[in-house]
Amino acid sequence: MAALSRLLLTINQKLFHTKGLSGKLLTKNYNHVFKNLGSIRCMSEHHAMEITPSRWQWHKTKDWLHFYFFVGAIPAAAFVFYMNVFIGPATLQEIPEGYVPKQWEYYRTPVVRFFSRYFYPNIQMEYEKLLHKTHVANVKRQLFALERQIQVLIREHQDYRYWSYTPSNEQNIIELRKFIDETVK
Repeated sequence: MAALSRLLLTINQKLFHTKGLSGKLLTKNYNHVFKNLGSIRCMSEHHAMEITPSRWQWHKTKDWLHFYFFVGAIPAAAFVFYMNVFIGPATLQEIPEGYVPKQWEYYRTPVVRFFSRYFYPNIQMEYEKLLHKTHVANVKRQLFALERQIQVLIREHQDYRYWSYTPSNEQNIIELRKFIDETVK
């Protein structure tokens, strides 16, 4: 029923709006159908209540959104205010002999130092991880080059892959070669 009333409301607004032809033809327009108010319930002579869909869900969602935003925003703003007012920015000083500064001590503001210390990765550690990845890629490249060289040698000598190894000395190999050469002739 609500969908039908909304459909009729839009049809009435399109057909009977006061700027159109019917508004010009009907000079005294007291009928409630011709007004752009939607469904109207007349309770007495001068009081009219417009029947509209509920906006409760929208208002409740907006209230929860504001609540959770300020639950996070107010403590964060208080923390930043405290850090900037009571601790303040860092100043440059001489580094003592033998002291190696930590990574987060290079930043000026306390908030950035906090994030650098507890959330951001260490720059030196990231560089060493990059070096490790480069080393692994180089080892892979060397293995692929060695495999290509093995394939070329297999084609040159018309040999085949034999994946097992039996220990022997060179004298056995020389005797085996002689035996193969004599039987082939």
